[in-house]
Amino acid sequence: MSYEARSIAFLSEILYQPIQLRVDAVQSIHNALYKRPEIRYVNFQIAQDGIHLANPPETPGAVSVVSFLPDRIVVREELRNLTAEDYATRLVEVASVALPALGVTSSPAQQFVVRTLITPRHTADSRDFFARKIVSGPTENWTAFGRPLASLGMRLAFPQTDQHREVYNVRVETWNQDPRSLWLENLGSFPGPMEVENLPQLGVHLHATYAFLTGPVFQFVGSFDRP
Repeated sequence: MSYEARSIAFLSEILYQPIQLRVDAVQSIHNALYKRPEIRYVNFQIAQDGIHLANPPETPGAVSVVSFLPDRIVVREELRNLTAEDYATRLVEVASVALPALGVTSSPAQQFVVRTLITPRHTADSRDFFARKIVSGPTENWTAFGRPLASLGMRLAFPQTDQHREVYNVRVETWNQDPRSLWLENLGSFPGPMEVENLPQLGVHLHATYAFLTGPVFQFVGSFDRP
């Protein structure tokens, strides 16, 4: 069974050997990105943990920020109605400007997070769907707690294999903000060096993380989604 993916968050971490962050270098990155409306950041903030470029929230809870830390760049977009393609383009372009400006030539590992919502077809309450169909335990088992459940979920870990060097950690949970929806997350960890000239590979890794969530994980959930 296929679902409409309602992506609510994308996050990437591009790791590198620890460096001394230079304010002037990050300012030059800010200036370069600001000249490109499709990937610009408006605000510039120096904080204890690093330097952050951000856009004002367009809607409540929305986040658009790139953080420069001593050992990584974090590119985070939440609740901004972006597609995976939109985000991958922003990620690669930001990294292509930022890493050379910081003097970083290689990243030893990268991590990607994709979060999305889906709505099961045959139940009005995702908690009921999860408890009765995915867990598949007798209804009376849940009464042992002596109080109602507000939410429940599961975590799945997929290690490296001979064919796949990436590691995936998946979460499937009910979502308190909308009892009809399930909240899904995949964290993809990709070890191994990536040279600056190969930064388009970031988009490939992001799409692989997204595809595992919207492919095998959707299929797994759908196998329980029956009348």
